[in-house]
Amino acid sequence: MEARNKERFVKNIFNGIGIYLFLSFAACIMVIFRKIYFGGAGYSFLIWNLFLAWVPLILAASIGLIYRLHKRSILKNLYILILGIGWFAFYPNCAYLITDYIHISGIKYYYSQIGYVMNFDIWYDFVLVSLFVLTGFLLGFISLYLLQIIISDKFNKALGWMFVIIVLVLSSFGVYLGRFVRWNSWDLVFNLKVIIKSVLLDSKHYAAEFTVLLSLFLILIYFAIYYIANLNKLSYMLYKRNKKF
Repeated sequence: MEARNKERFVKNIFNGIGIYLFLSFAACIMVIFRKIYFGGAGYSFLIWNLFLAWVPLILAASIGLIYRLHKRSILKNLYILILGIGWFAFYPNCAYLITDYIHISGIKYYYSQIGYVMNFDIWYDFVLVSLFVLTGFLLGFISLYLLQIIISDKFNKALGWMFVIIVLVLSSFGVYLGRFVRWNSWDLVFNLKVIIKSVLLDSKHYAAEFTVLLSLFLILIYFAIYYIANLNKLSYMLYKRNKKF
């Protein structure tokens, strides 16, 4: 029974990764098509941003596999700790993609005299950016969800939810540092002292306002998707129950 559960756990992880690979592939194809059809290399930077959003999912999946498949040991805990630190450093990249909407915010979608702009180029860019944003957000959600399950299983559900809220608040501040102060995840390794100094000196009120606003948004959306994910569990339980009768 335990072997079957482990096998199903591994299968679910790889199935999920396959779905997000498909979404990422579709997003990249849209960028390539845009370059061929419209000319120019606009929005190609989104591919790199999406790649960075993949790192937390890969690390979270690795943590899940180690936690589920390996026996308890000091080495196992050390591996999980190292991967967890890496996951925490890269997680804000998932939410950071939301701010990439700023690159199309200057486009006028509506004219008061003639109504909405019927320009395929504009709406193509809107869909393109949205696909990257939603894929990055879902990558972040599933990685956070995996770690929440592990923490809830290891300790309790309350600690799991506390972990989620703390991560979303801190990652919102991380997005602020990335978008406005222009730090990135790599700087945590190479410029940690400079980052700490800039954080301590940066007391501008909009840093707190942006962090609170984005935190509320991320928490609300996470709750909504979490509920949908649990509806899937409920449907499966009902299916199994009806099958017995």
